[in-house]
Amino acid sequence: MRAPSVRTRTLAAALLALALAGCITRGSEQQLGDEEAKKVEQEMGLLRAPALEAYVRAVGEKLAAVSERPEGPWKFEVVDRREPNAFALPGGHVYVSRGLLILVNSEDELAGVLGHEIAHVTAQHSTKRMGAAVVTAPVTIATGLAGFAVGIVSPVLGSAVAGTGEVITGGLVLAPFSREQEHEADELGQALAARAGYDPAGLARFLHTLDRDLALLPGEKRTSHFLDSHPLTPDRVARTEERARQLERAPAHPIAGGRDAFLARLDGIVVGEDPVQGVFEGGRFLHPELDFAIDFPAGWKTQNTNDSVGATSPAQDAVLALHVAAQSSSLEKVLAEVTAQQSDVSFERFEVGGLPAARTSLSGRGRVTAITLIEYRRSVYGVVGQSAESLAKQYAPVFRATAGSFRALAASERSSIRESRLRARSARARETPAEIAKRTGSSWDAAHVAVANEVEVGDRLDAGRAVKLALPQAYTPRGG
Repeated sequence: MRAPSVRTRTLAAALLALALAGCITRGSEQQLGDEEAKKVEQEMGLLRAPALEAYVRAVGEKLAAVSERPEGPWKFEVVDRREPNAFALPGGHVYVSRGLLILVNSEDELAGVLGHEIAHVTAQHSTKRMGAAVVTAPVTIATGLAGFAVGIVSPVLGSAVAGTGEVITGGLVLAPFSREQEHEADELGQALAARAGYDPAGLARFLHTLDRDLALLPGEKRTSHFLDSHPLTPDRVARTEERARQLERAPAHPIAGGRDAFLARLDGIVVGEDPVQGVFEGGRFLHPELDFAIDFPAGWKTQNTNDSVGATSPAQDAVLALHVAAQSSSLEKVLAEVTAQQSDVSFERFEVGGLPAARTSLSGRGRVTAITLIEYRRSVYGVVGQSAESLAKQYAPVFRATAGSFRALAASERSSIRESRLRARSARARETPAEIAKRTGSSWDAAHVAVANEVEVGDRLDAGRAVKLALPQAYTPRGG
């Protein structure tokens, strides 16, 4: 959960209209891509790791220099998401996730991914996909459970309620590429990698790793995996391997020479959920940076997004969300603003654990929205519960109990927060993935260690081989 943001799909809708009209120019494509890039930063968040960002940017720029658009502009960034993914926007915005970087084992593989995404841009696949996303993606503010309330309340209350929709939908959705587009991007991207001096077989190796990674998630609800939006056809890896054998490779001048040097560039990446955005321990949500805790109902499905954190009921007939309604403000100021904008909304004043609070309830279109505003550390938080009007009496105590659990983070809760970071450790002679995982205390099991290092679970490792591991540690406060 990050600071609040205001999202709109107006630019994406405009892009769809232009695409249908067949009149997208380089300038309009750039403008639309720039606007969508702002949404990516708001909804996904960018990783703030200067050295790693600079490295990804350097590899990307090396590839872009020999692409069909060497003049750019190009921008290469890392999104702060645990899922392994990469995507591109019109106008040269290319992204990889920290979850993807964790699985990469060489600069050749990274170049294969970036070259593939550059190809999506130069072939205008990203432009077409953005148009498709407008049709297929859920609109998290204009519709859904929270939508009616946003339209009838003041901007301040609308900000508090808006985050509820993202809890339901999970935020930004990327439409998949077609098989033809994927094959074309593979072909163009591999040729691009070879021209830049990289092994074009790197893409094939990484696609195989991604397929193995996906196989570790049976029965789980995964989101934003690379292979969801970049479908892996049965012959895709074989085709990329065969193509790599036929391509002539320019002289190699890698930025990070050798696997050890490459892994050093990845050292310290957070693996899995990053506590900087808050973490769930069962139904309890702890946020070490914003210094609060809140308890969601037992058995409800929880969701933590950039803009809000919340949960949906087992029957999916009610939703709860916590969202920052106003930053650098007070409850008194917010209530005065609401009253001035909408005089028919009245609040009951009370306290939540000694903190100033106020609540109200709104009805419309067969739904009831319960809003509790809580002042804490120079911000006003909104706890929003929503259900059908016929279920309002059933869920009202649940909504109030959740809002009433909001509190400052206890010292014991803060000390319980852990994180895992990517580290390379040397294997002992004939050590297996399971053995090195146990010896180092890795939070990965043997299967995850094997996939992340492109070995098999039963392999005996050579002495001194650098092995990527997810090693747990106490949470490191970020500050700022």
